[in-house]
Amino acid sequence: MGYRERKQRLRETFKPREEWWSRVFATPLAGWILRFVADWRWITPNGVTLASLTTALLACIPIVMGGSSYLLLAAIAIQASYILDCMDGQLARYRGTSSSFGAFADKWADFVKFPAILLALTVNAFENDPTLTSIVAGFAAVFLVGYLPYLKSLAATELGIQPSAVFAKPTFASRNMRFFLFEEAQWYLIVSVCLALNDALAALLIIAIGLGTVALMQTLRILVVQRSSQRM
Repeated sequence: MGYRERKQRLRETFKPREEWWSRVFATPLAGWILRFVADWRWITPNGVTLASLTTALLACIPIVMGGSSYLLLAAIAIQASYILDCMDGQLARYRGTSSSFGAFADKWADFVKFPAILLALTVNAFENDPTLTSIVAGFAAVFLVGYLPYLKSLAATELGIQPSAVFAKPTFASRNMRFFLFEEAQWYLIVSVCLALNDALAALLIIAIGLGTVALMQTLRILVVQRSSQRM
């Protein structure tokens, strides 16, 4: 398939992501790369998922080692991992090979690399600031990264309550306000920026406070919606 045909096919099978950093950076870059490599048969969607996971896990090594140059390398690796994460699903749709296992592998990889990076950040933060703040921020971030999707799943399956549609309007302001939802894409951005600034503790505090606020609001919303439905 020629470049123009491949570009058109990718456009037809494109599925936009709502996350702010994904929409403005990672997804466009992933699409541009796929224009050149989407027909390379040795590159498979599951292989891209594995490459994303491996890159994220390898990024943990320079984070633990510390030092500005190592942390900058880790920041670049984390962004590369996220770009790959944006490629696997698009590649599967382009080739018509989407599968339940592929969707499972993609989500499973996220639940492995998120805590791994956060734990590496905790080690780095504690080495530079050996106080309880580093430990609490680190484990709070790990807990919240797992708690939010679990809460979403429980609310949908057990109570029939779907996620909030906040900032879902297709307006410029609404789309950019999604940054403050601390979704996966913004999570990658915050960690990478803080690593580039040689401040692992700042990354943990921002994620813990940001996700903690979102988790509190989502939990209260579910309780209010459930109580309102019981009164009807």
